[in-house]
Amino acid sequence: GIYIRVSTQEQAKEGYSVNEQTVKLTSYAKAQGWHIYQIYADPAFSGKDTNRPALQKLIADIKMHRIDAVLIWKFDRLSRSQKDMLTMIEDILEPNHCGLVSITERFDTSTQLGKAMTGVLAVFAQLEREQIKERMKMGKDARAKEGKYSGGAHPPYGYDYIDGELIINDFEAMTVKDIFNIALSGKSTYAITNCLQEKGYKTRNGRWGETTVRRILSNKTYIGFVRYRDEWFPGL
Repeated sequence: GIYIRVSTQEQAKEGYSVNEQTVKLTSYAKAQGWHIYQIYADPAFSGKDTNRPALQKLIADIKMHRIDAVLIWKFDRLSRSQKDMLTMIEDILEPNHCGLVSITERFDTSTQLGKAMTGVLAVFAQLEREQIKERMKMGKDARAKEGKYSGGAHPPYGYDYIDGELIINDFEAMTVKDIFNIALSGKSTYAITNCLQEKGYKTRNGRWGETTVRRILSNKTYIGFVRYRDEWFPGL
């Protein structure tokens, strides 16, 4: 199976069109004595993900064992993501006994050297994942120090999480205020819970309980702090 991809911008800048790739890949396959099952072309598609019609058809045919090898011009024609490339090799090609051949990089996973190179790819893919995690952690650290909430899509009761910020949910906020007002009158968490249940108040997941009430009364978010990695920072 011959796979071809080129974005409009790449064709203009780098000069390898769908037709040029087709001619060179077809000639290479014939020189090797290989039978071409099908040419899969994704013109004007980016390589940032695998959401491409011809690539998806190629994957389906690989899983149907219609193809023994995939022939490409360069690795980045198949994917510009190391993670996607590794997934393609380990989860799709290898289980279906299908090789991958790049004619410009002289890479062939059907050979022992080519298989060894997948390990190299795995190392760099892991490095990429770790770097992404590190950048995300640094970004969250910076957000917390700036007083911004970094708790994700499950904000404390009484707030909505919108565009990276905590926004007061007016309906839930009435319940939060009731909880604090009742507590200030000297009532226990047990009494507060009974009061909420008598009024018919509901949590996001059902009935109020003492544990939930106690968690709200001890949550520093309600006095203007944000929490990240077990530390509290003055919030915006």
